[in-house]
Amino acid sequence: MPSLHLFLLFLTASLALNLTPGPDMALTLTRGMTQGFKVAWLSVLGTFAAGAVQIPLVVFGLAGVFRESPMLFESVKIAGALYLVYLGVRALRRSLQGKESIATVATRGEQGVFWQGLFTNLLNPKVFLFLVAFLPQFADPAVGPVWQQMLVLAVSSKVLGLLNGTCFAYGASRIRHWLGRNPWFLRLQDSILGVAMLGIAGYIFFNRTPAGRG
Repeated sequence: MPSLHLFLLFLTASLALNLTPGPDMALTLTRGMTQGFKVAWLSVLGTFAAGAVQIPLVVFGLAGVFRESPMLFESVKIAGALYLVYLGVRALRRSLQGKESIATVATRGEQGVFWQGLFTNLLNPKVFLFLVAFLPQFADPAVGPVWQQMLVLAVSSKVLGLLNGTCFAYGASRIRHWLGRNPWFLRLQDSILGVAMLGIAGYIFFNRTPAGRG
């Protein structure tokens, strides 16, 4: 289990990430606003199920490599922090430019909604890249096996995503007209994400464990 303060920081970062518009949220909100909660939730469930493939690949593949090379572990953490900076800057730019983030998604009944949600998440390379960059930031070799910490973090992130997605699905089904009249809400989401990502990247970079520790 990761240390408590890192785990809470991870949950905060994951929550901020889940608040940002993207393909998964586009599906959820569009389904909710056009087809109701049940269909939107099926899409959210598909997104959650993608973790059954993503988590083993990331956790068990990376953990073995990191165990053999502490230097590589620290290099990935630094690269991951830079990636978080990239995400934060992009989110802030979207917020300042005020671009629409929710795409129009065709809706043709309930059939295939679950699989569309699954493959939208599974085939999005940014999701896998983010897990690779994100999870090592909150694993400490001094606490215990890296793979166990990363597994806990990955599962926690997916469960949090499921809960958030369910809330978005329900909310979109209830406030479809309000969302259409208030595009500022999407800009606020991007602002929160941008600040959170930059803050966490700074924390990780200036508090990283020296290579070879443990």
